[in-house]
Amino acid sequence: MTEPDLPPQPTTPALSDGSRNSSEGVPWGVRLAAEWSWRLIVIAAFLYVLFIAVEKISLVVFSVIIALFLTAVLHPLESRLRRIIPGPKSLSALAALLIGVAAVGGVGYFVVWQIQTHSSKLADQVNEFVDKTKNWLRTGPFHLQQADLDKLSKNITDAISKHQGQLISGAIQTLQTLAEVGGAALLVILTTFFLLRDGDIIWRWVLGFIPRAARDPVNRAGRLGWHSFGGYMRGQVLIALFHGISVTIVLVVLRVPLAAPLGVLIFIGSFIPLLGLTVTGALCVAVALLEHGVVAGVVVAIAILVLVQVEGHVLQPVIMSRTVELHPLAIALAVFAGTAIAGIPGALVAVPFVAFVNTFIRGLKHPVELAREERDEDDLEPTESEETA
Repeated sequence: MTEPDLPPQPTTPALSDGSRNSSEGVPWGVRLAAEWSWRLIVIAAFLYVLFIAVEKISLVVFSVIIALFLTAVLHPLESRLRRIIPGPKSLSALAALLIGVAAVGGVGYFVVWQIQTHSSKLADQVNEFVDKTKNWLRTGPFHLQQADLDKLSKNITDAISKHQGQLISGAIQTLQTLAEVGGAALLVILTTFFLLRDGDIIWRWVLGFIPRAARDPVNRAGRLGWHSFGGYMRGQVLIALFHGISVTIVLVVLRVPLAAPLGVLIFIGSFIPLLGLTVTGALCVAVALLEHGVVAGVVVAIAILVLVQVEGHVLQPVIMSRTVELHPLAIALAVFAGTAIAGIPGALVAVPFVAFVNTFIRGLKHPVELAREERDEDDLEPTESEETA
């Protein structure tokens, strides 16, 4: 039985004077590890500098990401309007953008109107809840005395009075934040318009930085990744609508105030897998407890648990299966990693980003097979070579 041939180990070259260089005696595996190590250090340093730069302009970056989300949702609508509205592409892009802005603005106005309408009743319920809590602390297992409760209230009042300057500075900071949010909203609108109108031109400009030999596979993989990203966003809109409408119906049946605004919060929270529905659902349970007691809170909690199961076993496989192939563990890791890095914005961005990267890499490895599985004429524009063919 012959032994398999082993690959030859690299030898240390001799210098001109016949001596060996300084790496003589260093094992080949150690030299290889050292070469990889300094390359990895350079990559890590670049990523760190990139992260610091992005953090400095985080508001701009997040605005562009939100614009990408809106573009992914509105792109099919813009494609259909382009076939209906004659004239330049700017008209169809503007019409799609106005429809999206009107929908978001209408929902926001409805929520504010509902909160203003029920604000006095909600304040009375909060006061009633505080009184019930005080009574429970006196008569419950803690058996606190009224003097203890008065001392606790006094401590809270004193803390607020001692930090009035911080409260005022916080209010000023809030005004600055509102101004920044207004500027970010304008940037989102402008970016969405130009992405809807000139998305192909911008993508070809990006491809110009890619070496010519790799341009075509990157073009195909990028378009497939965009298809997966758009499919995820539109599917998530449908799932969020299902959650919002279902919870609103349950709250209306239980006669819980602010049912519609709470349903809108459920809709928004559903865009953050795992965490979003849990947090907004807990708020709905709290409001139901304030209004109608334990039974109503339990009913709302059960309804939300049922929604989670329906999403996991019915909606996700049916709606997402053709566009996003992510294991639940990958989704959970992405959400928690995004939350740890950038908080709520990171949790919102994590899963669609992972969906795009997953499809992009698969598109580079298996471009033909993946294209046949996932190509959608409404979502993918023809490539430049296809247009000239």
